Amino acid sequence: MKKAIFAALMAFAATSTVQAATVYDNGGPDGVGGNETTRWFQAEDFSLAADASIVSAGVYLGTFDGTLGVWDGSFEYNIFSDAAGTPGASLASGSVIATTSDSGVATGFGTGNSFLFEFDLNSAFAATAGTTYWFSIHASTDFDRDELYWVTSGSNGTSFGEESDGGTFDNWFNNGNEHAFYLSDTAVNMGAVPEPATWAFMIMGFGAVGGAMRRQRKANVKVSYA
Repeated sequence: MKKAIFAALMAFAATSTVQAATVYDNGGPDGVGGNETTRWFQAEDFSLAADASIVSAGVYLGTFDGTLGVWDGSFEYNIFSDAAGTPGASLASGSVIATTSDSGVATGFGTGNSFLFEFDLNSAFAATAGTTYWFSIHASTDFDRDELYWVTSGSNGTSFGEESDGGTFDNWFNNGNEHAFYLSDTAVNMGAVPEPATWAFMIMGFGAVGGAMRRQRKANVKVSYA
């Protein structure tokens, strides 16, 4: 019976794991520089090879002193349409909770390493293959300049990033850099909902466990004679 329960639990564990998939990767930090994210909205274009649901993102930010003491904890994102090579209409946006970790890669300015900021979008964004979008971030509650930078990446050949000053979307300017980020189809902070096939295996696993326990209870019943 114990073997049956163990096998069922192992089957459940194996099938309930949802594999994260990066649907777009603009590269990691190249240790060269960055563009400021508290006074400006910073944006990067992207296009997918296949339709995908974008659920989470990771961006790399850095500071001059190698700490995040300048960051006030606020973080927001936008996904824009493309308007002749610059961000157009906002298609999705939200304020999110970002978790941070040390990437181990130097910023290329000041001291210290870049930090990976990971967060879940407020709701999944359905991106269509072959369509150009713009992914934008802002890391502050206001538009003062606090010296927090989206660090550069050298591994992508799309249009250079665009930035908009002072909290508006009407003065986009090409900043001449590519920036380090990725987009994923799997949640990073709250976990993902299992797919239908996974649910089926989970139910089968629990059913096997329940059946084994019932058989064991019956085997343990002792018949008494008056």
